[in-house]
Amino acid sequence: MVEFDEGQLKRVAFHLLTFKNPRARSHFFRNKITAGDFFCLERRQLESAGLLPAEAQAVCERGWRIAETEVERLKKNRAEIIFREDDAYPPLLGQIYDPPDLLYFTGNREILAKTMLAVVGSRRGSAYGQSVLNRILPECCQAGLVVVSGMAYGIDSMAHKLALRENAGTIGVNAGGLLHLYPAGNMTLIKKIIDRGGIVSEFPLDVIPRPFLFPIRNRIIAGLARAVLVVEAALRSGSLITARLALEQDRDVMAIPGNIDSLLSQGTNYLLQQGAKLIGSASDLLLEFGLDVPARQKIDASLSSKEIKILDLCGENEVQGIDFLVETLDWSTAEIISLVMGLVLKNMLVEEPDGYRRIAYG
Repeated sequence: MVEFDEGQLKRVAFHLLTFKNPRARSHFFRNKITAGDFFCLERRQLESAGLLPAEAQAVCERGWRIAETEVERLKKNRAEIIFREDDAYPPLLGQIYDPPDLLYFTGNREILAKTMLAVVGSRRGSAYGQSVLNRILPECCQAGLVVVSGMAYGIDSMAHKLALRENAGTIGVNAGGLLHLYPAGNMTLIKKIIDRGGIVSEFPLDVIPRPFLFPIRNRIIAGLARAVLVVEAALRSGSLITARLALEQDRDVMAIPGNIDSLLSQGTNYLLQQGAKLIGSASDLLLEFGLDVPARQKIDASLSSKEIKILDLCGENEVQGIDFLVETLDWSTAEIISLVMGLVLKNMLVEEPDGYRRIAYG
């Protein structure tokens, strides 16, 4: 890890001592008070700028040396801080209003320079949402897009898993510090995201995820990506907050149309009414990025005749269950299941809630 100079340590310390008080931080920024200037202010000046007495006292007592402990803990936890002027700082994030002066990151920093698509949606993502992602994301990943999401249950997790399945990059944005990755129940997935991409946070290491921090997290999701795709969302949801933030940051907003009787489609259908781009296929989405749909994957010459038969029975636009395959084919159930699982691993079949569908095959 690169060693921090005194100026960088002061910026980290300023962040640690003021991140809970955005009003005071805004005052310092408006008045062009740098991190170095900040630690020269007297207590009364700090309080007049909006810091609470306890916060001002912490500045006077602890000073910028507070950052040294944070930096040591970064090293122990294989994390780093990326400053705004660093080459690794995500270029689009630097263009938003009031971009973070620094980001906490763990993973492969090279992924931060790639073109990103944010995918967000309900924590109660349905079988329809999974089906839509299965149809759209693989080709987007093959075209080189990095999937950004919030690691939550539901649509977020589906999007991350699909990116991992396609051997594509994916970035998670945490709603707390990197020592409190959320949600805890997704830790197996989160470790894979770190191994194959990375996790970003605007918060100091010790910050525990809280409801009021999620909109701040959503600001980063929208800021990292060139466009935001909303898959399923209620009218009052974090996904619509992300969409609004994306518009404020001059990002494209896209949405998947849904059943008018579904509560999870009310938010996406509302976005479409307001002018969001309707996405019905990977080509719709890639067109907005100026990318071509990847060439269709050809049948692997090493496939057996039985594997090809299963692919023939599983269409691109219809789902076939194991029971159908058992009834149609004169093979044992165990053999069919083994063949199907092999085709899933080869990315020629994708599992849907009701069975299996052929993908990228022609």
